[in-house]
Order: sequence, then C-alpha cells, then structure tokens
Amino acid sequence: MKRLLSSLLLCAALIAPPALASGGGAAATGPYLALEPAIVVNLLGEGRVRFMQVKVEAMSRDPAVLSALQEHTGPVRHALITLLSAQTQDRMYDMQVREEVRLLALEELRTVLETHAGLKREALEAVLFTNFVIQ
Repeated sequence: MKRLLSSLLLCAALIAPPALASGGGAAATGPYLALEPAIVVNLLGEGRVRFMQVKVEAMSRDPAVLSALQEHTGPVRHALITLLSAQTQDRMYDMQVREEVRLLALEELRTVLETHAGLKREALEAVLFTNFVIQ
C-alpha cells in the first residue's frame, strides 16, 4: 500500500503543471503577473460608503517588465489605488467606464515602469481586471 501511494505521488508530481509543481505564485513563468494582494478602495459617492475590490494582472512577454513590477510594488500599488479611489460608485457600475479605467491603469503602470525602472512603455502590453467587486 505504501509503495502504491509513493508511486501515485511520483506520477502526480510528474504530470502536474509547472506552476503547481513549483508552488505557483510569482515564480510561475508566463506572460502574466498577478499584482497581489487585490486593490481595495473606498468609492466616492453619496449615501453609504461603498468599497471596491479589484484583482489586477499585468501582461508582458518581457520578463524584465514583470520583475520590475514586483520590484516596484510601492509605486505600482500607489498608482492603482490613486486611480481607482478617484472613481465614483455610479460610474464604476458601467462596463464601458470600467474598460476606460482599465486602459488608464495600463497607462499609469507604463509610466511607473518608465520612471522607476527605465523600461519602454510598450513593454507592458496589458492590464487586466480579473475580479471586480463593489459592495
């Protein structure tokens, strides 16, 4: 029985995707980097206070860009928090506005990479909102 269990564990390790086998997270290879933890901000508006949580991923085929995003987390998070907290709750319920804000986030992060890491703006290809909650 013990030998069977060992064989099964070995097989699972051999067929596991690389991200799972290496523990996942930031060490995983590929063009995407999750900017963790999720961004949580207060939304401007009348009435009761609303909160917005956004999970963000950056996409670049240049590993130097993803590395720079991890290295400069302070300016990266500051840019995203400043942008997202300037939005109103009424606007953020509109899908078209969310897309506009996503594109603004891309430009903000490109500026951070250019200013803090000396990288070309175009090297950051996309910013994606992978989870979006308003409550």
